[in-house]
This record gives sequence, C-alpha cells and structure tokens, in this order.
Amino acid sequence: MDQPSPWRTRPLGMVARATAVVILLGGLAAIIVLGRVVFFMAFFAGLVAAFLSVPAGLLERLRVPRVVATVVSTLLLLALLVGLGALAWPTLREQLAEMVEEFPQALMELLDWIQRQVIVIVGDPGAEAMDELADALVDQVAAFVAGALPVLNTLLGALAGLLVALAAGFYLAIEAPRFARHAVRVVPPAARARLRGALDETGGTLRRWMLGTVINMISVGVMTTIVLWILGIPAPFALGFIAGVLEFVPIVGPILAAIPAVVLALIVSPELALWVILAFIVIQQVESNFLSPLVMRGVVKLPPALIILFQALMSIMFGFLGLFLAVPLLIVILVLVRRLYVEPMEEGRAL
Repeated sequence: MDQPSPWRTRPLGMVARATAVVILLGGLAAIIVLGRVVFFMAFFAGLVAAFLSVPAGLLERLRVPRVVATVVSTLLLLALLVGLGALAWPTLREQLAEMVEEFPQALMELLDWIQRQVIVIVGDPGAEAMDELADALVDQVAAFVAGALPVLNTLLGALAGLLVALAAGFYLAIEAPRFARHAVRVVPPAARARLRGALDETGGTLRRWMLGTVINMISVGVMTTIVLWILGIPAPFALGFIAGVLEFVPIVGPILAAIPAVVLALIVSPELALWVILAFIVIQQVESNFLSPLVMRGVVKLPPALIILFQALMSIMFGFLGLFLAVPLLIVILVLVRRLYVEPMEEGRAL
C-alpha cells in the first residue's frame, strides 16, 4: 500500500505558515537592500540604545526614572570617553602617524620579497603576473573598504550618519519600553505574551553581548599593546587600539588587526614577524577559551561557519562597515526566529 505524501498529511495551516515566512523574509531582504543606508543607521542606533540600557538599567533598579537614568548614563559615558581620549589621543595620534609613515615602506619590502621568490621559482613572467595580481588586489581592497554605502563614504556623510545614529540611539534607549508595548499590540491577544517575551529576551541578549564585547575589546587591546611593546614593534599603542576596535568583528577582525603588526615587524626581521603572529594567536586563544566564556554567558552561541557566511552577506550589502553589524544582527535574528517560529512550531501553534 502506497504511503501518503507528507505534504498531503501535513495540515494546510503549517504549509501556509511556512510559505508566509519565506515571503516575509524575501520582502524584508528586498526592503533592506533598497533602504540599506537607513537600515544600517537604524540598527546602529539600536546597538547604541542597547549599550546605554546597560548602565541605565542599573540606575532604574535604584528607582531612578528611565529618562533621568538614560541622560545620566549618557553623560557619564561621554565624560569617560572624553577623559580617556584626552589622555590617550596625543600618544595615539603620534603612533598612528608613525605607523602610516612606516607601513607603506614595510609593505613594499614585503611585496619585493614575494616578487623575488616568484622570480626564483617561475621566472620573470611570474613576476609580471604578480604585479598584475597586486594591482588588482589593491583595487579590490580599496573598493571593499569604501563599501556599498555611498552616503557614508565621505567624511561629512559619515559624520552626519554617526550623529543621526547616536541621537536616534539615545531616544530609543529612553522610549524602548513604550515601543515594545506598541509592538505587542499589533498581534492577537493570545500571542502577546510570547512576543513580549521574545522582545525582552532579544534586548537582554543584545545588552549582554554588547557588554561582553566591550570587555573583550578592552582586554584584547591592552594585551596586544603590552605584547607588541615588549617585542619592540613600532607604534604598539596604535596597533593595540586597532586590535581592540577590530575585536568587535569576530573571526575576521583579529586577522585584519594582525596584518599591519606583522608587516611592520618585517622591517626588523622575519623572525620578529613570526613572533608577532604567534603573539596574536596566543591572545586570541586566551580571549576565546578563557575570557569569552566568562563575559558572554547567556549570549547565543553562533557556529563559526554561520558567522563567516553572514559576514560575507553583510559585507556585500554594506561594504566594510557591514562586518561590524553582522554578529549582533545575526543574534537578533536567531533569537526572534527561535522564540517566534521554532518554539511555536514545536508546540503545534503559530505566533
């Protein structure tokens, strides 16, 4: 006796639900592509709001009104950033200038060494091919760093976008509870508790991720600065600052941060460059195996393959800046999909 097709036995509602999800995701992707500049700034504002909500939440527990808590948190963070910037900027500016001055020479020496090896192995035609490959690589890197957001490619556009995102993030941090209440009202009453729980979990997870990431950034930046200073690498503070900032981008960021340090180490000797590579590997092992498990508790664990694929997608859509949004956006998507789709499907009911 023939077995009935699973599609014939599957309830029509589940098929319609799956179809609606696919259509919804496709429409959302189209909206993001068409309005990617607005989406980029809106999500960045959401990250700012999540970050401000960490100290504001602590003050709220002391019965401080949310508006006052957010304003006080913002002023304290600005004062901290201004104070640290005033202390660190002279050294950072000097070392950044030193790095900018020495990096092209170190890079040319590296390319010359590679070209000499190519000549030894395959002869002059190989060297010509190497030149063409280097030129093409430089063009691709320049296009990638410039990104797919024309509005943010100029200094004025980037500054305006940053100010808009910061201002929107500030007001979003104040109004987040009210926005959540309004969002819950658009679904049927039976589903409001689940949506409210999903929004609360998403916000909490994002706040924990932001706090853990900031701790990781500071730790990696300090460790990198100390190790490079001990090794005698030029501009250790600037290189440590770069490593700390790029720690925001998992997997790809540490690799990008290691490149200028390794290239500058080649000015001294290849042996020193190997020591720098080893130092970055050890620092990342310490961060991955000891620091992150402590500061990232309660945060969604993301498979590395999924992170890389999503980073590639975000870099195509938004250029280099897309790498900075990939992981937090992926966390939000996974939490919402699990709470609003996977769990209802397992329980036999939709949102």
